[in-house]
Amino acid sequence: MEIERGGSGSAETLGPGRGKKRPPPLRGDEEVEDSPESTTMDPDDDWSVSDGGSEEEEGHDNGDQRMYPHFTIDNFPRATCDHEKQTDLLYANPRTKLHGPKPTRLFPAFKSGEHVFGSDYNLDDKSEITVSNAGDCSNGCQCLSMDLLQFIDAKIAGYELNRPGRAKIFGFVAARDTIKPLRNYVYRRDIDNCEAVSVKRKTGVARLSLISPTRVIEMSSRALIEFELHAPNEDGTKGDDAPIIEGCTQLYNMFASKSFVEHRRMYGERCALDIKYMVLMNAVEARVEVKVLHLGAIDGGVNMRLLAKTSGFSEVIRLFRGAAPKPGFMMSFAIAVERRSGFDLYIEGFPGDDPATGQKPVTYSCWKCGFASSYHRMDEEVAELGEFASVSVKVTWKSYTKKTSQGVQNLV
Repeated sequence: MEIERGGSGSAETLGPGRGKKRPPPLRGDEEVEDSPESTTMDPDDDWSVSDGGSEEEEGHDNGDQRMYPHFTIDNFPRATCDHEKQTDLLYANPRTKLHGPKPTRLFPAFKSGEHVFGSDYNLDDKSEITVSNAGDCSNGCQCLSMDLLQFIDAKIAGYELNRPGRAKIFGFVAARDTIKPLRNYVYRRDIDNCEAVSVKRKTGVARLSLISPTRVIEMSSRALIEFELHAPNEDGTKGDDAPIIEGCTQLYNMFASKSFVEHRRMYGERCALDIKYMVLMNAVEARVEVKVLHLGAIDGGVNMRLLAKTSGFSEVIRLFRGAAPKPGFMMSFAIAVERRSGFDLYIEGFPGDDPATGQKPVTYSCWKCGFASSYHRMDEEVAELGEFASVSVKVTWKSYTKKTSQGVQNLV
């Protein structure tokens, strides 16, 4: 696929279930290469998200929820990775298209030997991808934009929890692109660091806390996601050692002419995995580094929440939620952003949970800012969160693709 410079800078509304775009944080149609200042965001932007999820939030992209209600635990489809079983789910069973996110084929996890995606993505190499320094252009800007995959959300669905309390989840979700097909983790927990997730009793849905990929995920035509998720017994052991879901699938970007949002579901034997993601055309990487400069003396400590919206889409990307790091500790996030557009960053500080009630206090302080995209610029701001904290924010822009005398070169 030919890679072109530039991206969509206009506000537009995409079709049902494919996300909504808002005007990007730019000033008119001017170029942004010489505009290092961050822009002011609309104070009425909606940043309300449910960190735990809700029955109402477990929506799908198929119209009236009253006509096509969510699958429940009792009628949830279940299937092995067998080709015929998956084909029945995708094509012979119309309910899978009406009562949940769009189904996509679940392929078996790679163990050893031959695999349908083995050679394309080098699946026998389980190494984690590393960050390369793309560097500045020596003789004028020769950077090219990329088509990138941005994860928004990941949930398990149809999971039956047979005991009170939360489910403990560990395992991984990783992406591989065709430029350098190594694992780029977006979820990663080991058995000693399980995530306790709240499971909806009716639908078996639980949100996973995604992490930032090591670098942006290239998707000019396709990319692979692979995953293996476990739920240990109450005593912390693995039990039968069988994952609640594992496998892989390929995501495609073959015929799209503009950026879009997609919501997909893979059905397994014990539960399903829902993935919500964006494909952003003509995009670059925003490397966001957040460092706490000062923490206030708050009873119960200070919690923080970091959210982002990219390229005019209304979808909220959850970057971080938890106890604020100690001063000096830096968190890093890679966000895909369309060229000639930008992204919005929201940081919130609030007290820790009240140990007497277990509820989060109402008081909080937030900071919002928009950043216009570039190929290789650096923006720096300080987020003041009232009595809770002051935070340094540094955004470094880069592309991993450059035009050279030999043609297009990928610097990863």
